[in-house]
Formats: sequence, structure tokens, C-alpha cells
Amino acid sequence: MTQTLLITGGPLFDGIKLYEQGSVLVEGQKVKKVFPHYVMVEDALCVDTYGDLIMPGLVDLHSDSLERSIEKRKGVFFDIDFAILNLDRQLACCGITSFCHAISFADNELGLRSPGEARKCVQKIKSFTRSDQALVKHLTHVRYEVGSKVSYEVIKELIDLELVDMISIMDHTPGQGQFKCMESYVRFHSQEYDLADDEIFEKAREKQRNNNQAWEMVSRLADQVAIREIPMLSHDDDTESKVNLIKAMGINACEFPVTLEAARKAYNFGLDVFMGAPNLIRDSSTNGNLKASDALRHNVCTGLVSDYYPESLFQASFVAARHTGNLEQALQKVTSGPGLFLNRDSSPGFITPGTDADIIIVNRDHEWAHINRSFVRGRTIFQIQDKRSTIKES
Repeated sequence: MTQTLLITGGPLFDGIKLYEQGSVLVEGQKVKKVFPHYVMVEDALCVDTYGDLIMPGLVDLHSDSLERSIEKRKGVFFDIDFAILNLDRQLACCGITSFCHAISFADNELGLRSPGEARKCVQKIKSFTRSDQALVKHLTHVRYEVGSKVSYEVIKELIDLELVDMISIMDHTPGQGQFKCMESYVRFHSQEYDLADDEIFEKAREKQRNNNQAWEMVSRLADQVAIREIPMLSHDDDTESKVNLIKAMGINACEFPVTLEAARKAYNFGLDVFMGAPNLIRDSSTNGNLKASDALRHNVCTGLVSDYYPESLFQASFVAARHTGNLEQALQKVTSGPGLFLNRDSSPGFITPGTDADIIIVNRDHEWAHINRSFVRGRTIFQIQDKRSTIKES
């Protein structure tokens, strides 16, 4: 028998509008009806939120957390299945109901970002999300390093197998983007990998020599992605000319733009712009790049992503409201904003009739908000036994 659930008793944010009071009627896995006021429904199991906020589950387009869960310390690796299972439970507590694992493909990288290991991660993610163990929805965000020929072929294969939900282009060639100078490139690679300086310099020179040819491969990949209607982003854009280039290729979003100039150009072009939630909470970029708070204040930010810290995404929406003075718009940055980019058909990040009942209940009584309960497809995946809450038949 299909369960009918009524979530009521607090303010409601449906992905677009924030109501002072609202109620959501869930039938089975789907939202059946949304009320912009308090209601009682006969024979429905009632969840009274006692004034806590009812809102869509969070949509996270970019997180490197799986890589960090597999390699907890440098050179110390855990089983991929073990890492995914435990990360899944962590995400349920974070209010993230649609989670895109950012998996990097780069020919000259070692460890998890090599094409073989990256492919294995993608396959394992898809296998897990189809299993009965998964609490949240796991999706794949394939990150392609410009110029990686082996990775290019592997990604094409994964696209053909329908294992890719989203793709982004990253160019870590020194002299632009994240690495404005050779020193920053060398410093990063010496910290991340056990390489001598001469090996790092040779990697850098090879990337610089092949950059023009590499972008021709990106153009071909973008054409294939467009045919499959897979969302595609560009990573670490730093100039108006770079934004012009990706726009011409049909890429329709920027993530982590390095400068306000690039973010403004992209936004004015109609591209979505996504900034890091950790950047916003700390009010600082780890690399000295554009601050998320500045992107918000200049109204050039479509959404936020957790980047490397899943817990940050939920809190970032409330921090964003402090910068913009508009909680409604701030909540959109972690729900409908990224949700529309990910999949306009299934409408993640919304609470509207016919959508999956991916819902969280949020308490804001303290300096840092917390989640009391999370639902995915109408099923409770996380719950705190709050002293105020009751479940009863209405």
C-alpha cells in the first residue's frame, strides 16, 4: 500500500518561493500537492516540523569528496566501495539528495586521476546508485583535463555506455587559469605528487607545447556531449576571451571562475556560474582567486557547490543570505539553481507536484543551522529525534 505523508507546521521554500507557512503532501515517492499554508489531510501520516523550514533536498554539482574518501592520507588508499558507502551516509546528514561526484581524468596524473582509476570510480558510482544500499542519488561529473588523449577515448566510451551525467573541461596549463605562474604550478604538483622539480617542469612544457591541439580535442568532445544533451561546464575561467571560447563551443556554464571579469562576462552571456561553498563560508579563495561573496554581491552567481567539503553546501545558503539580504534567492543557489542546470526534466531542487519527494527539514534556532530530517523519494534517510517533533495520523 502506498504511504501518504503530510509534512507541515513550518515555513516552506519550494525551490523558487519562500512561504511563511506551507505543507507538502507526499504520496509514495512523489510530491502530490503543495500548499502555501498550514493544512491537515485525513488519513495522512503527519510530520509536524514545529516551525522548522521545509525545503528541497540540496543539489551538489561538484564534489571531490570521493577522491578524498578513498585517499584519506597521501598514499593511503581505501576500497572504493567502502568509501562510497560511507560517503553516502555522510551526505544524508548534510541534506544533499542529488550528489555529483567530480572524477578527474588526466593522462599524466598519478593515482586516482589516471584514466584507469578514474574509469573504475565512475563504474563503481553507477553500480552503487543502482543498488539498494544508496540513500542519496549519486551522479557522475566527469572532469576532462585538456590535452589528455587517453582520457579522451575513455570518456567517449563512458558516454556511449551512458555512465556520464555531467562533464567539465579543466585546463591546468601554467600561465593561465588556476596557475597564473610557473611557480604556483610547481608548488601544487610538488605537494600533491612525489615528483622532482625537473619532472614537473617537463610536464608543464609539454602542456604548453600541445595547448592549441588540445583545445581542438575539446571542441570535438563538446560536439559529442551536445548531441547527448549532457550538461557541460568549464573550470577556472580567468578572462573574457576564455569565456568567449567556451561559449562558442556550446559550453553553457562556468565553475569557479578565477576573476570577477570572467564571471561577469559568463553571466551576461547567459551562462550559469557556480562558486564554491567553502570559499563563501571562509570568505576567501584558497588560491587567492575570486571570492564567492563578491560574485554574489555583483549578482553573477547562479549556484554554489560543495567542492571538497559536503557539509559546507547547506550552511552556505544561509551565509549567502547575509551577503545578499535575500534568503529566498540564497536558498535557490543550492536547490533549483543547480537543479535546473543538471536536469530540467526531473526538476531536482524543487518541491512541486510530480517531482521526487526529496525534502529536508531545517532548524535555524542557532548560529549554524542544522538538519532534523531528510527524505529521498519520500523515504526518510536521516532523522534526529527532536524532542519537539511528533509523527501522528491526522
